[in-house]
Amino acid sequence: MSNNFKNIIIKKLGKDVSLECLNWNSVLNSASDVLVFHLESTIAYYVEYFGGKNLSFTLYENNQAVGIFPLFIYKNQIDWKISGDGVNLIKPLFIDNISKKTKKRLEKKIIEVIKEIANILEIKKIQLFDDSIKLSSWYLLWLERANKSFLTHQLAINLQHSIEEIKLDFRKSYKPLVNKALKEWDVSICDYNINEDFEAFRLLHLEVAGRETRSRESWKIQQQQIINNEAFLVMVKDKDILIGAGFFNYTKDIGMYSVGAYKRELFDKPIGHGVQMKAIEVLKEKGCQTYHIGQKMTVLDKPSPTDKELSISHFKEGFSGYVYTQAHLELIISE
Repeated sequence: MSNNFKNIIIKKLGKDVSLECLNWNSVLNSASDVLVFHLESTIAYYVEYFGGKNLSFTLYENNQAVGIFPLFIYKNQIDWKISGDGVNLIKPLFIDNISKKTKKRLEKKIIEVIKEIANILEIKKIQLFDDSIKLSSWYLLWLERANKSFLTHQLAINLQHSIEEIKLDFRKSYKPLVNKALKEWDVSICDYNINEDFEAFRLLHLEVAGRETRSRESWKIQQQQIINNEAFLVMVKDKDILIGAGFFNYTKDIGMYSVGAYKRELFDKPIGHGVQMKAIEVLKEKGCQTYHIGQKMTVLDKPSPTDKELSISHFKEGFSGYVYTQAHLELIISE
């Protein structure tokens, strides 16, 4: 089946596309505001997690790689989905010096590809978001076709500020809790015994969740991301026993909190506070400009967040330097 969709991509984009994703990293290195979702390894993770088929491709102009587009399809229990992260389409990434005319032409062709694949699979709805302060041409092209638009509120930290300035924005009660965590436990980065430490993290996640929530291969992909300098693991140990850990992805521009696991019997202890503080320091050292902590959940959100989601959001907000709005679209695209 995936070959049929690849033929559609080739038909629409012709010489402007490489389905082998050649020169992917050259585009990443020549672009600004690279999201974690644009990394090949992140796409591989989502494809594995959702059991999907990878349809990502590199875009060309005059034999030069000028853009990339993360894309995959998967089927849940009911119907097919098309996305870049399992839920949303991720905007294509283009090199900084691409002309507006070329960019818009390629974006229109990508939209044609998505519409044709969606129609074949009878996909009724797609979603996308734009994290830019200034709405992108990609978002505006879809806006003309949208059936619904809405906003979410996102938590972030400006990593261009000093650590001292960042701490000034912490919730007042968090400062002594951060200090307590760093004093009582060993808070460090997984960088030497990667196999052993990452397996301990996986097993801690299994213990806390009470079941296997995803495949071993998805864990292997994340471990490889650490080796490839696309992620790091913050560990909290009490006398060599792992009691909590957080996994963070990053690009040259942006860091993102991805997954964590903490001993249930120690949920009232400031383990997560130590993890977040260490992550902020590491992301700054790696040159990231922004740390995206996650969504600020509110009772206005649809669907309504659970009490657990509201609690996690409240915890994250205690570290946030600012809140920004993220624009979303929903589209009915099947004919």
